[in-house]
Amino acid sequence: MEFNQDKDFFLDPKDALNGLLETEKGQRRKVISSSTFAIVASRIGFKDQEIVSGKISSLKKRDFGKPPHTVIIPGRLHFTESDALKVLGECIDEPFDNATKTRKISAQMIEKYVPMVREALEEVEPYYKDQKEYQVILENAELYVRDAEKFLEDGQDEVAILSIGYADGLVDALRLAKGLDPKM
Repeated sequence: MEFNQDKDFFLDPKDALNGLLETEKGQRRKVISSSTFAIVASRIGFKDQEIVSGKISSLKKRDFGKPPHTVIIPGRLHFTESDALKVLGECIDEPFDNATKTRKISAQMIEKYVPMVREALEEVEPYYKDQKEYQVILENAELYVRDAEKFLEDGQDEVAILSIGYADGLVDALRLAKGLDPKM
C-alpha cells in the first residue's frame, strides 16, 4: 500500500481497489475487475489485526479501520491457502482462482500487434513491389509475423513477442526509407 509515515498518510484499501479498477479501465488488460478475488490485511502485528478476503465489489463496501493495510491480489490459490484464509480471517466470498479469468499479457499483445503489423506491411508493400532488393525484407517481416503467431500457439510467449517486435522493426525501417511516419 502507498503510505508516508512522516506525513501520516496511508492509502485506504477502498481507494487502492478503486484505483486498480480505474487503471484497468484505461489499460484494458482484463486483469482486474469487480469480481476479482482480493485479500486486505490490516494492522498485521497489532492486537487488532484483521484479514478480510472476497471479491473487490464486496471489499469496497467494508470499513478497514486504522492503517496500515496491505492489499493482495492472489493468482492461483493452493487449497491450504484457501483454508487458511477461512480459518485466520474473514472470507466475505469463497476464495477462487483469479488466474482462470486472466489472459496472459503476451497473448493480448500478440492479438493487438499482429493486425497492426500486417496492416503496416500491406501499406508499405506497394512502394516496394518492383524493387527486388526489398522483397527479402518484406518476406522476412511476414515470416516474423507468422512465427509470432506460431510461437504463441506453442506456449513460447517471450519468443512470440520478440518475433512480432522484429517484424514491426522491419516494417518501420521500410516506412522510414520511404519517408512515411513509422508509427501510423
